[in-house]
This record gives sequence, C-alpha cells and structure tokens, in this order.
Amino acid sequence: MVTITAKFTPRGDISRFAQVVMMLRVSQAVQESCELVQSLEQDRCPIDTGALLASITLDPQTMGDDSITGSVAPHMPYASYVEYGTGMRGDPSAPYGHVMSWPGMAAQPYVRPAVDEAKGQIKDIFLRNLEGPWD
Repeated sequence: MVTITAKFTPRGDISRFAQVVMMLRVSQAVQESCELVQSLEQDRCPIDTGALLASITLDPQTMGDDSITGSVAPHMPYASYVEYGTGMRGDPSAPYGHVMSWPGMAAQPYVRPAVDEAKGQIKDIFLRNLEGPWD
C-alpha cells in the first residue's frame, strides 16, 4: 500500500486559516497525488486475469487535526507475491518469509516503480495546489 500523508503545523493565530483554506488545498493535493500513483501502478501492473489491476483502488482520505492521509493499494491477497516474487527468484527484502527451497516466481514490480516515477510529480502537485491566490 502506498500512503501519502501531508502534515503541517500552523504557527500563531493562522490556525483558522490553515483549517479553512489550507486543509482544502492539501486535501486536493493528496487526492491528485493518489490518483497519479494509482494510474502509474495500473499502467505497470502485470495482467493475467485482470483481477489485480482492477483491485488497485484509492482508499478514502482520513483527516487528523494537522494531517491528511490518502492511500492507494492493490487489494488482492497475492499482490505482494507479484511485486516481490517468491522463492529463490524473489526479492529477499519482501514482507513475507521466503521458502528458498522453492524455485518460485520472478518479481514483477509495479508499485515501487510507480512511486519512484511519481515522487517529483507529487512535489509539483503540492506546489501547484498551495500557491495563491488566497481568496
């Protein structure tokens, strides 16, 4: 799962401004960033039956007092096996145990490359959403 969190700490008496104006703009930037990552993941997702591709969805945003979090993830139990591979052919840094005696399946990364490509674009999305005018 890819999680995009924007957090800010208002100083002085601009806290009302931050709540009213900034939270809307930050929320929009988080949404656009998640949509970008979702699109890039879907472009790179290997397709066999199409179920993994269809499972890449945006989860609803959550708002804290000073943060907004959005996430996009594939929602299939085998998604990490596709991303990291399995057995001897898999990535040893995978978030599950490898059975090294099994030849396994080669990794077909689609989440990490999407995030790597999106990094610079996400910065631009936030800059665009947070620039004025402040009406």
